[in-house]
Amino acid sequence: MMHVYLAADPAKDNKLDFAGFMEGYSQFFGTPAQPNKPARSAMQVAALVVPAGLVEIEVIAVRKK
Repeated sequence: MMHVYLAADPAKDNKLDFAGFMEGYSQFFGTPAQPNKPARSAMQVAALVVPAGLVEIEVIAVRKK
């Protein structure tokens, strides 16, 4: 499960770059090598702890023994 927190991008007229997030996400999930797509939710936030940060991702994962 992924929780994605997105802050507005000043370089994109203070709008979210959700398409940019999905471009990065699609490089690692839903590919022939890794077809799984974890459940996820994306939320807009006013700001993140790191002032220049635009995205924060919280992941809960399970690994087989």
